[in-house]
Amino acid sequence: MKRYISTLCMMLAGALLMTSCLKDKEEDTTQYYENTAITAFKLSCVNRYVHTTTSKGADSVYKKALTDPVVFTIDQAQHKIYNTDSLPSDCDLTRILATISSINAGTIVVNYPDKNGNDSLLYYNSSDSIDFTKMRDLRVYAQSGASYRSYDVKINVHQAETGKMIWEQKTIADVPTDAKRALWEEKAASAGMKQWIGYGSAEGYALATDGMLMTSKDNGETWAADDIDEDASWLPADNIAFASWPFTANDSTDYQLLIGTNDKSDKACVVWRKIAEYAKNSLPSKWILIPFESQQGYYLPKMENLNLVRFNNQVMAIGNDKKIYVSRDQGITWKTTTKYTLPEALGTNNLSATTDENGYLWLIGKDTGEVWRGLIIE
Repeated sequence: MKRYISTLCMMLAGALLMTSCLKDKEEDTTQYYENTAITAFKLSCVNRYVHTTTSKGADSVYKKALTDPVVFTIDQAQHKIYNTDSLPSDCDLTRILATISSINAGTIVVNYPDKNGNDSLLYYNSSDSIDFTKMRDLRVYAQSGASYRSYDVKINVHQAETGKMIWEQKTIADVPTDAKRALWEEKAASAGMKQWIGYGSAEGYALATDGMLMTSKDNGETWAADDIDEDASWLPADNIAFASWPFTANDSTDYQLLIGTNDKSDKACVVWRKIAEYAKNSLPSKWILIPFESQQGYYLPKMENLNLVRFNNQVMAIGNDKKIYVSRDQGITWKTTTKYTLPEALGTNNLSATTDENGYLWLIGKDTGEVWRGLIIE
């Protein structure tokens, strides 16, 4: 009997051992994550439909891709995705390719409402366009499929038309002040200069009573004749305007333009250029007269009340003909464009123009006192 009990115990132990082994083999040991989230969101392809005017004055529309990267913020706490820098107003939000990522291999789904207003879910694919004007929300499901996280996606777009000047009327108190300019003007007047012209990173300029172009390298304390490559009689005598900006090709260098009118030119303004280098061991710089024949008909017309500004990475001249002349080759040729225009309600041709560090163009009517602030949205 004891032998049978011992045998039975051994058989039961073997059966239990076999059952345990079979159970281990049949169990699904895969681990499913219950939490997930969108970790990256960017627009990979956005089309713009740009309105323009042909050379014959006809309206035209052409398609181009948005080239500037747009950064999106993912607010995990409030389940929101949005861009702080707005897209241009001419972007097509109905067909956008987006690159979206999630943690823990969560399944991303786009939710469009159907005709009855109910949820209609489509799997996200980076090669399929998304209509963000109709999308209700963006969802990411956990691996188990038991839960999901929903995101409200907001693509901000400029309400104003892009590619054109936007003007708003301001007051004289809003105009930015230039304390450095006021100091230079005071120093030039104290030194007996006929007219102060402008200043760059390390030099200031003025016209002497004899018409010579003078420069100061010590903030106006002392002045000396500057170097020029042509007869000084070709220097601007009236309606003088000046602009200086960093020359990106070289360190410690300014690119400078000096324009104005001269009796020796009947149709065009005289335009002088100087690449002023300030680095140690730099060669002396001189002013060079840009010849009219190189302008091939696109010269800056002779006019009064000239202003010269650097705006939107373009150099612009504004005079008394209510036009903005743009030079894309640093002062060699000048053209008007429908992109840069003055305010329609502008009440004077006698203007003073300046820019500020925030990217605005300011116009002040010298005789009317009106003030306009302009901006362009690309």
